[in-house]
Parts: sequence; C-alpha cells; structure tokens
Amino acid sequence: MTKTPPTNSSVYRLLCRILGGQDQSALKECVDAGLTPRLFELAQIHDLLPALAVRCHEQGVSSDVVGAERAEVLQQALMDNTQRNMKICAQALKLTRQLNRIGITPLFLKGTAGLLTSAGDSLGFRKQVDIDLIVQSAELEATSDAFLADGYSFCEFPDNTTAVPIELDDTVSAIKMSAAHHHLPPLVKPEYSATVELHRHFLPSRFQRNNPLGPLFGSALTVESHGATFNIPCTEHQIVHLILGKLVHDGHLARRTFPIREACDLIELVEGAKGGVNQQLVLQHCGHRFPLFYALVRELMAYPRQSGIAECGTAERRTAERYIWLMQKRFDSQATGRLLDAYARADYLVHALVYSPGKLSAYLHRLK
Repeated sequence: MTKTPPTNSSVYRLLCRILGGQDQSALKECVDAGLTPRLFELAQIHDLLPALAVRCHEQGVSSDVVGAERAEVLQQALMDNTQRNMKICAQALKLTRQLNRIGITPLFLKGTAGLLTSAGDSLGFRKQVDIDLIVQSAELEATSDAFLADGYSFCEFPDNTTAVPIELDDTVSAIKMSAAHHHLPPLVKPEYSATVELHRHFLPSRFQRNNPLGPLFGSALTVESHGATFNIPCTEHQIVHLILGKLVHDGHLARRTFPIREACDLIELVEGAKGGVNQQLVLQHCGHRFPLFYALVRELMAYPRQSGIAECGTAERRTAERYIWLMQKRFDSQATGRLLDAYARADYLVHALVYSPGKLSAYLHRLK
C-alpha cells in the first residue's frame, strides 16, 4: 500500500513546532520522516533559514543529517544574518548618540527593540529589514533634520521596482509626502544597508485613536548602551504593536496565514516578562485578537501555557481551530489561497478607504 506523502500544511506545522523551540521532538520527527529537504525549502521561502540554523545547532543536528550542502547554506545564512544584525545595532546606537546630543531620546520599535536588548547568542535568529523608531511629536522635525545633517536622505521607492528611488533632502517635503502614513519615507545612508523608518505613530491610522502615544512613552523602559540612551516599549505595548501592526494590519488574519517570526517574538516577550504580562492591558487594546493569537501560538508552536496568561475560552479555542483549518486549506489548495487573498485585499481596501484614503491610489496601482 502506497503511503500518502505529507501535505504542505503538515510540513509547515513541523516548521512552526521546530522554530517555537519548545518541542524537542519535532526536528527528529522531520528527519526520521525524510522531510528535511521540504523543511529546508519551506524555511527558505519564508526567509527563516537563520532561525532554522539556530534550532539545528541547539539540538545538535549534524551536517550528515541535513546534508553537507544544506548545512553549509544554513550556517552561511546564520553568519550573514548575525553580521547584518550586528551592523544594524551599531547603526542604531550611532544614530541614537547623534540624537542624544540634541536632547532627544528615541524609542525603538518592533524588531529593533528586540535586537538592541537581545542576548548575544540569539542575535542572528531573527531577520531584520530596517530600523524603526519613534520620537515625541514635537521632536519630529528636529530628528529629521539631525538625520539629514548626518548624511541620511529620505527615499521614496516608486511602485516600479526598476525605477530609481527618489531622494529627498528636505524635512518639510518628506513630512508632507508621507501625510497618509504613520511613518515618514525611509531614510537611507550610502554606507548602511538598513533603512531607518522614523514614525509619527507606532500603529497605522485605523488603530491610533484607541492607542494614543502618551501611554507608549509613559510606560517605556530606558536603556543605556555603549554611550547611547534610548527607550523601548514595555512588554504589553510590544505585544499590542505585534498583534495590531502585524497580525491585523499586514493581513495575516484576513488571509489566514501565520507569522512565524512574530510568533517567536511573542514567546520571547512572554518568557522575558519578569513581572508577568498585564493581560488586561493587552486585551483592552487588542480585544479577542490577543487570545486568538496566543491560542494559535500554543497550538502551532507547541507552546505551554504560562502563568499569568489566562487559558483561552471555548469561543477562542473554536475560532483558533477554524483558523488553523482554513490555514491548512490555503496551504494545500491554490484555489482556497486565491479566495482568501482576494478577501484580504478587499478588507484592506475597505479600511484604507475609511482611515487612509491617501494610500488608495498607490495600492491600486500595485494591483495592476
């Protein structure tokens, strides 16, 4: 009798369990089933090779198991990402010192905050694209001018990927051009590969009314490192940003996809919360989305429930089950994937029409 080959969704779930770091049997299960090539390919597609390299190293998986060529690719991916993240940290600290000199203390967001406070042995785990920071509204122009004086330029990337980026060396124009966005155009500097995104707000327009900046800055933690002083959001605001900014705004909920990188971030945040997570505060801002995401992380990444985080109710568990069922359908059926993507686009357009009409023309142009 012919054995049915594992589905794409089942291999993806193995990848989730492996990268979650809690299930020590998942990687061995994958190796024993001869799924290493498919696991490697899936990690490559989702840009997660450095994270997979870390987990293989932690569990002592040798090159004989994954294959010499794949082992070399994994090692190189981890080395390249570690070096890139080290450069990002150095760049972030340098620009912080520049701002400190004029009396401004930036607050770093998202992955940048994690990188600047991470242990050295995990520096290469997460892929980081840019440096995200926010300052007080009254400091926005002074911060922009300081970046321009230091050799940065605002850069608007046209929709056509072959077009030459438009560089701006004028703060007023950059602020005006980005009026529909929650951050200014990316800042670039020739000697750095990472762009810098200076934010007006830590969340897109649709979430700003219920998430004012006062509590973000008021609960921030101050960090001093290598002659630089900066702030990072408290654990609760990092979780809020992760769920609303990534899970909801970037369309994962609508598409029924699962952001593995952010799921790993959530685990790290919960594990690192010394006084526990103020779940009521997160629920106040995220509503049902927090218990849903937490239920997905627990199920897909084999993450045990932590004290201080309430057990999901029956409704959340059922919602998570339906979510995972649809997610598996989209992995194993192109037709289902297209339907869910169409729904996600429609959902985005509706919210853009209501909250950010200035973005509509550019978004519609990209769909052509």
